[in-house]
Amino acid sequence: MAERAKKVCYYELLGLDRKCEAAEIKTTYRRLALKMHPDKAKQNGLDVDEATRMFQQIQEAHSVLSDVQERAWYDAHREQILKGDDEPGEDPFRTKINLYRYFSTGCFSGFGDDSQGFFAVYADLFHAIDTEEKEWEDADEEFRAMPPFGNSTSEWADVASFYKNWLDFCSRKAFGYADKWNPKDAQNRQVRRAMEQENKKARQVAKKEFNAEVRQLVRFVQKRDPRVEARQKQQMKAEADKAKRDLAQKEERKLQEAQERQQKQEAKRQADEERWAEAEAAREARRARGEAVSDDESNDDDNDVVEYSCEACRKTFKSEKAFAQHEKSKKHLQLVSKLRAQLERDLAEEEDEEDEDDEEEQKAGAPPADDSDVDLEAGAGTSAAPQSGLGGPPARNPEKLEAKAAAQDGGEDSEGSEGSDEDEDDFLARFAANQKKREPSRDQPSQKADPVEDSDESSGSDGGEVNGSGGGAPRGTPG
Repeated sequence: MAERAKKVCYYELLGLDRKCEAAEIKTTYRRLALKMHPDKAKQNGLDVDEATRMFQQIQEAHSVLSDVQERAWYDAHREQILKGDDEPGEDPFRTKINLYRYFSTGCFSGFGDDSQGFFAVYADLFHAIDTEEKEWEDADEEFRAMPPFGNSTSEWADVASFYKNWLDFCSRKAFGYADKWNPKDAQNRQVRRAMEQENKKARQVAKKEFNAEVRQLVRFVQKRDPRVEARQKQQMKAEADKAKRDLAQKEERKLQEAQERQQKQEAKRQADEERWAEAEAAREARRARGEAVSDDESNDDDNDVVEYSCEACRKTFKSEKAFAQHEKSKKHLQLVSKLRAQLERDLAEEEDEEDEDDEEEQKAGAPPADDSDVDLEAGAGTSAAPQSGLGGPPARNPEKLEAKAAAQDGGEDSEGSEGSDEDEDDFLARFAANQKKREPSRDQPSQKADPVEDSDESSGSDGGEVNGSGGGAPRGTPG
């Protein structure tokens, strides 16, 4: 059965074309594996032994064809592999061992240490290859013994050493069978040298091919070695355990850090409570001595941190140095200049509005045209300055005039020395005062008195005073 299995083409066994895709190989393998599984042999009308043999062949075919490198090697050496048991080595001068017969699981029976088992078969193979290299007499390189294959009980260090050395196998034989020309047939020296060069290249190609065959065979065996599989499982388990340990250590570190943070917070809280208790005791002692202790002082004791604020930029700073640097920044200076111009415009607009209101009050409170002319003529000699609401320019509010003058002075100072700290502080103070002044007016609309009623009252009272001061007799009285 073993010989029959070696002669079956993997593509024919799966019923696929040699140019099939990897997906087709996978689908066909699953379908045949379910059909040929030994547990379902009776359901499919097959003998258990026959089903077992077919199932192993299907697994081997899928193992080779599903691997890209192994499939490429199988496609390139398919004919040699299929006739591996029927013929000896292709050329005894090259090697006495037919390597292709070992590229199949049919060359061994089971993975035991018996004479037909996996370890015995491949141990003899690699020993034969190493012996052949040792017995080659015309080699230019010195012989170096290769590690043995071992058995099922070999230590992993020996197994790892075997695969490490054999995966870098390099033959020391001459491969003279690959010569294309016989230098003795050369007509002259130039032709002989040309023949020797071509023969040298052909030997190098043959040596490279043989080394590739041995290394590919080593990879084929390594993939099916139970010792390698066990090592891989052990490494995977060790990595999983290490990952669990690392995760547990990480969680433990997080827990410890959280506990340390909690302890630090608790210690800080206790220290603050002690400090507050000491401060409260000191205040109580001062109160007992008859000293006055305000609530503001208590708050100042609790909050020792001094903050510096910029009203224009609406920023706070914890140190005077940071605040000073901020005052020199370009953004701050630009914003201060912009706000200064805005403040001046607002003050000018307010002044204009107040002037308009005064003019409207003056017009609304003036007496009729005829009487006013008589009264004004009569009181021209006695009235040195016009009164508010009676002709002439309206009286200005002294507080507004002072604010305007301060704004103009601030503008002139900024033109002369824009970076002056005193001007800037004065401007910021005026800006904050103006904002506070404008905020109530935005929330509640201003209520103005009825100008008609005010004018009537003012005209009735003030007109009498003017007429009386002018010395003229009142109307309707006898002379």
